[in-house]
Amino acid sequence: MSSIYGSKLKNTASFAGLTALILTSSLLLNGCGQAGASNQAETKEEVVVRIPVATEVVERQAITSSFRTTATLEAREETDIISKANGIVEEILVEEGDWVEKGQLLAHLRDDEYRIQVAQAKAELNSIQQELKRVKDMAERDMISADAYDKLRFQADTLQARYDMAALNLAETEIRAPISGFIATRYAKLGNMISQYQPQKLFHIVALDELQGNVHLPERELQFIQVGQTAELKVSAMPGQTVMAKVDRISPVVDTQSGTFKVVLSVANPDNALKAGMFAHVKLHYATHEDAITVPRYAVQSLDGKHSVFTVDAEGVAHKVDVELGFEDETHVEIINGVNAGEQLVVSGQANLKDAALVEVIATNESEQQS
Repeated sequence: MSSIYGSKLKNTASFAGLTALILTSSLLLNGCGQAGASNQAETKEEVVVRIPVATEVVERQAITSSFRTTATLEAREETDIISKANGIVEEILVEEGDWVEKGQLLAHLRDDEYRIQVAQAKAELNSIQQELKRVKDMAERDMISADAYDKLRFQADTLQARYDMAALNLAETEIRAPISGFIATRYAKLGNMISQYQPQKLFHIVALDELQGNVHLPERELQFIQVGQTAELKVSAMPGQTVMAKVDRISPVVDTQSGTFKVVLSVANPDNALKAGMFAHVKLHYATHEDAITVPRYAVQSLDGKHSVFTVDAEGVAHKVDVELGFEDETHVEIINGVNAGEQLVVSGQANLKDAALVEVIATNESEQQS
């Protein structure tokens, strides 16, 4: 009996221990389950990550379409002076760098022979003119035939032409400036024998009050260029200064070898600060849109000929927007459609974005901060 009772007590104790163990395990499992659920909730909250970006308010402003190239300045008017008479250089009246007016005497050739020819032609002309006057009186009184009078008049005309030619040759011994400008080069020297109409230059004159620059543009630019458009010139010899020019002439043909066409720029130079031969960087302005929607160039992403930007709404969601571009300059591009003024545009960090991504704006432009 005692053994049976002891056995019952033993079984009771074992059952109580098992019950306590199950209860403890259940509590532990419940605790672990709650902890796991809490960790999962925290993990979900951590997954919602916002990408940091910088934005800028889209604004309207003027933008000018430009094309950059180079040009060498040339004198609009320049000439090489040659002699129209034979002779030896006896006198030189100007030097390189001198300003001369049109018609000014530059040099003198020896003219003794020409003076003798003029005197001879003048004497012959005077003689025939006196004879013609006498014969004319006789012809009026029908004392000689009209044919004899006409022949004498023809001889007088011939001698008049001979005299005019001799006088012209004498005048050509005076070398005069055909244009106003600076003596760029003096080739003539005292004692040089000069031949008539030979390619033996005496002087080279350049007019610097107005220069020109010849630029060659790709044929795709032909649709934009017009006479009267402006250009900015940066001359290497004048750092920090900008010289304005205008489109003066446009070639009507495209060179088949290079695929370019010639444009002539007119450059005013009233103080003669610019010199022919100077090298210039040219920024040619095609047109200006005064009230255009513009964005920074680096905000636009381009792929396969398509362009897009990212905008940010009030909830901090980024949206990829396809845009059409217009004019461009060094820093900005015109948006023809796709973006409106006042929208928040992503200008930094867009390389890591996808459409509908959550973002955190960490920087904005000055205009937004002031507003």
